[in-house]
Amino acid sequence: MRRSFRFWLVYSAAWLPYAASYMSLFITHLGRTFFGAIKGSLLNVLPAALLGVGVVAVSQRLRWSTSRRYRFLTAHLVLATVYVFVWMNAVPFLNALGQLIPSGTWSFKREGSFQGGFFTGLLIYVTIAGIVYAVQTTERLRAEEARATRAESLRTRAELEALRAQLNPHFLFNTLHSLMALVRHDPLLAENALERIAALLRHTLMTMKDAEDVELSDELDFVENYLALERLRLGDRLRIEKRIQAESLGCRLPPFTLQPLIENAIRHAISTQAQGGLLRINTQRSNGLLYVEVLDDGPGAKLEDVEAANGIGIRIVRQRLMTRYGDQANFRLETRPGKGFSVRMEIPTNGPGST
Repeated sequence: MRRSFRFWLVYSAAWLPYAASYMSLFITHLGRTFFGAIKGSLLNVLPAALLGVGVVAVSQRLRWSTSRRYRFLTAHLVLATVYVFVWMNAVPFLNALGQLIPSGTWSFKREGSFQGGFFTGLLIYVTIAGIVYAVQTTERLRAEEARATRAESLRTRAELEALRAQLNPHFLFNTLHSLMALVRHDPLLAENALERIAALLRHTLMTMKDAEDVELSDELDFVENYLALERLRLGDRLRIEKRIQAESLGCRLPPFTLQPLIENAIRHAISTQAQGGLLRINTQRSNGLLYVEVLDDGPGAKLEDVEAANGIGIRIVRQRLMTRYGDQANFRLETRPGKGFSVRMEIPTNGPGST
């Protein structure tokens, strides 16, 4: 509200130099009195200013888009023509009306050349629209900067949370306990498990230093190492089904997006049941979007209880996606008592702002 008021205050003040130039013209060149110059200035400037309010409103609604630039330019060309036509006829109309009130005679006459008036009106339109788009660009850059800062903060928190999940005492204790048994009975499998732990640590530490996004294939490799270590503890109780579309593997997404969702399924749906459970991971690329699903057949819960829970893994993933992609992303939870738990998310395949 305050920003809007400030904009219109600046907008009104910006017309004062234009009005002052008309006053100077009327006094020095046309010999009008001071009050006559004020009147003439208002009759010439006020229509342009009031019509300019419409230009501001249209420019605020008609956003620039690279995919619709011809439509954008055509719309502004038509609107500019309308603006100039109305302004060029409004000025002589108001002048004639101003003469009619004291004298009772009507004289509608357009002063000056048509070309001069046309280009002046066109310049006014372009100036107003240009200022509006400059303000929009500035605000968008500030919003993107704030969003990038927040995304970086959330990314750091998520990375630390993922690292904590891999190194928390419970996870390490169970994994090392399983390794102790394997060293005696299956040294080859124990060696393979140690390699997977090293891969987890390497991925976590290296991703912190690398690019903001990773390929889905890398994220799935990370998850596969995590699941392999969990199988040491859960054995056949952890059943996994994966439907990974080959075309989706090259899509990029924020790192550590899948692991918190899978950890949540194992912790709350599979490890808590004597018979274990089924974990499904589905990915698909379609119509410029990457679709990812993580589902389990566990006991489920009431959705409102899940939303009110203290766990931060899923919440951080959702915040990261919403912050990074805005309304281009979709993150949806579905669960009911006895009906399992699912997380479905959609993100653009070409990053934020892609069309």
